[in-house]
Amino acid sequence: MSAHRISYAASQRFTQLVQDQVARDPFLDDFQLFPPTLEGLKQAASKRAFPADHRSVLVKALRRQYEGLDISGAVGENIDRLARTDALTVTTGHQLCLFTGPMYVPFKLLNAIRLARTLTEELKRPVVPIFWMATEDHDRAEIDHAWIGEKKVVWPGANNGAVGRLQLKGIEQVLTQLDPLLGVGAEADVLRAELRRCYRPDFTLAQATRRFVHALFGRYGLVVIDGDDRELKKLFVPVMREELLNGIAQRSVGYADERLKERYPAQAHARPINLFHLRPGHRSRIEADGDHYQVVDGGPRFTADELLLDLELRPQDYSPNVLLRPVYQEVILPNIAYIGGGGELAYWMQLKWLFQSVQVPMPVVLLRTSAAFLSAKHDGQRLELGLGIEDLFRPAHELNNLVAHRTSGTDTSLVEAQQELDAFFQRLRQRASAIDPSLAASTESAAVRAQRMLTKLQGKMDRALRRREAVHLERLQNILAELFPNGGLQERRDNVLPMLAAEGPAVLDRLMQELDPLDVRFTVLVEGGASA
Repeated sequence: MSAHRISYAASQRFTQLVQDQVARDPFLDDFQLFPPTLEGLKQAASKRAFPADHRSVLVKALRRQYEGLDISGAVGENIDRLARTDALTVTTGHQLCLFTGPMYVPFKLLNAIRLARTLTEELKRPVVPIFWMATEDHDRAEIDHAWIGEKKVVWPGANNGAVGRLQLKGIEQVLTQLDPLLGVGAEADVLRAELRRCYRPDFTLAQATRRFVHALFGRYGLVVIDGDDRELKKLFVPVMREELLNGIAQRSVGYADERLKERYPAQAHARPINLFHLRPGHRSRIEADGDHYQVVDGGPRFTADELLLDLELRPQDYSPNVLLRPVYQEVILPNIAYIGGGGELAYWMQLKWLFQSVQVPMPVVLLRTSAAFLSAKHDGQRLELGLGIEDLFRPAHELNNLVAHRTSGTDTSLVEAQQELDAFFQRLRQRASAIDPSLAASTESAAVRAQRMLTKLQGKMDRALRRREAVHLERLQNILAELFPNGGLQERRDNVLPMLAAEGPAVLDRLMQELDPLDVRFTVLVEGGASA
């Protein structure tokens, strides 16, 4: 596997905020406590304090959540390390996508593992990688499927509250549908057996996800945490109480949004109350209604005193939204870094003053690795077409013309002709004006019409050339179809299961070696060859 790296700007696939972050634009410094660099991580580590009582609750909760799983190896050792007063964490999180969902989810997990290893060595203290399962998310449509090659495998069912609590009813049919898509061979058989051990109808989606992530990444010491936990939420009660009474998130996030809007749109909307209420089948907003609080969708109604008492007695029934979830994470983890995608980066940029208002440390925010895979066959065709890796990211019309011109050896550019035409009409304009100044406008109109005709002619020449070079352009389309399925980034659709079925766990080792979260470039991984 060879690695080719290009800048995020050159890929033309990422938002301006992402490009500014990787370019270290000073504008974004005001929205982060520490820079997204190794030096910034060291600064965060030197300043991170974590209460002993929170550490004790965390370790007990993790041991309880892992009951029934064998954690005698690296995961158990890392949970034990978290009991140490100097232990820190780096965290990534995601929704509970079926079978880990799109490829970028494993990328995030490998990034967290690799960064934790790097920091353990650099800081001379234990740094543990954490995967935060977004078990309280309630958008089932975003997590109920996986693309296996060109086949979309779907777990049928309706929205029914927090997805982590959903029983895996009907999962046997999904696994049966999945079987032939994994192919044949020893590694495929091992993977099928593992999937059936993890995804059982008597498990919840949270239990299944923990087991499968543990099966794939447990040997690296990745610790999986479920925030939907009564004891952990007890630690978050003071912040939730402050949000219910004083609406701290809307004010602080609104301040950040005002400063960000000169360059970027807001990623997440702050509501007057940024908490949900959980009950069977529902995760519903809480809204102030006069001197009462109403849980929407037919939920309970509270006075202020009743709500605060319920919060103390049943913290497990309250759930932070996308803006408060990062604060909850930092309350219960000794965390110094969060690794996320472009969308996550955008909403973290809204949160600095929220962290300050509740006096919770904000971690370093790092962009996860983005990568794509190119087969040896299609890479060979790329080279035959005379294209660099970066060329493949050009706009489609521009790339088609580039290939047609290079493979034909024909130049259809009319730039020189346009310049000659400009010079001709400039001379004509001077002659006409010398005869009668009113003729200048007529001359200008003729010049515009002539240039339009020339542009139209070039378009016809380009189309004719593309028809003549149809074979080469078809090869280009095959390359692009692999690299950008349905026109989007490969990592946002394709699932890792086919690679695991073909190569086994060794593929994760290779990806770990190639994907460095501190190397802020887009990576294209090509079968065979040496890294570049």
